[in-house]
Amino acid sequence: MLDALCSPPVEPLLQAELKWLAAKTAFPLAITSAKRVSELQALSVNSSCLRWNSDGSGVTLWPNTAFLPKVLARSHFNRPIQLARFDPPSGEGEERSRLLCPVRALRAYVQTTADMHQSEQLFVCYGGPRRGCALSKQRLSHWIVDVIAQAYKANDRPLPPRVKCHSTRSVSTSWATWRGVPLEDICAAATWASPSTFARYYRVNVAAPHPLGVVLLQSPSRPSL
Repeated sequence: MLDALCSPPVEPLLQAELKWLAAKTAFPLAITSAKRVSELQALSVNSSCLRWNSDGSGVTLWPNTAFLPKVLARSHFNRPIQLARFDPPSGEGEERSRLLCPVRALRAYVQTTADMHQSEQLFVCYGGPRRGCALSKQRLSHWIVDVIAQAYKANDRPLPPRVKCHSTRSVSTSWATWRGVPLEDICAAATWASPSTFARYYRVNVAAPHPLGVVLLQSPSRPSL
């Protein structure tokens, strides 16, 4: 997956087709935030909902004020997503981290789509008669699965039938747990009412092969990350 996000047709980013720029923006946002697709769809480019750090170090995104989360807990309303720019030490891996930075992709996408927006929704249709109109949850899910499928194709692997947009929540939160992130922080980020939801339905064994985990964390030419 990481190789695919650093290679054609996704890179060079400013020369990529808008469909790949959109996918490269949506996938890192999904995998780093662990949000439901409905929460990603509700993100807005309104200045009150999209705020860049003045020093360029990151960005904070909020859903539009009309959005109702699936779990109607007070702590889940208007919960922001905070992304930090990847700033690795100079040397090996610096360019790769730059290419994978979700803040870089988001900025490029916002700038590229600025003149076509017919909606304040962050993600909009990139072609056809609905160009610039608000994107549906179903289409946003397809974007994320499309970029996963492209990664499998680039690695000459068939896309397993179990991979879907929702898989990003399982993989990202399971890896966060394995890395030692407190469970309460994971549940807060993923807007789960209780840890049992994660334990029963989302937690996967990241030490074993997983349809999305394999392509996220391995490539034929590099060791596992």
